[in-house]
Amino acid sequence: MNEREDQILRVLRREYGTHVSIERLLSGMGLTNIYRALCELDNETPENLEPARITDQAMDGSDSRCRETVDIFCGALGTAAANVAVTLGARGGVFIGGGIVPQLGDYLDRSGFRQRFEDKGRYCAYLSSIPTYVIVARTPALRGLATLLM
Repeated sequence: MNEREDQILRVLRREYGTHVSIERLLSGMGLTNIYRALCELDNETPENLEPARITDQAMDGSDSRCRETVDIFCGALGTAAANVAVTLGARGGVFIGGGIVPQLGDYLDRSGFRQRFEDKGRYCAYLSSIPTYVIVARTPALRGLATLLM
């Protein structure tokens, strides 16, 4: 969506080839990939940080590189979620789960996630009416299966 993200993509293409899937960004490994790419772009040596540490340091404000990493992650997540909503016609909402996003708490709300979710040109009005939710329940798939059995 912007020059910085284009630069990150170029770094990741050198490592992964011409197809850099969205999972290379929107996962625990994705946080690490974004962090390493940002360090490379700024001619810095990356620390060996686990995704949880990147997230923690971003949220407590102790590391600006980690904060930029998580901000880029949240923006990319907003774009990917919007693509899914438009593709599937998800008028009732988009539910986001996984290991990272529920740990972000209200950081996601303060990030560029929602702005990027709605930033789809002629689909802006359509997307602005679609709610987004973060799944915070533990084992939501098992809960859903249990409901089917009742």
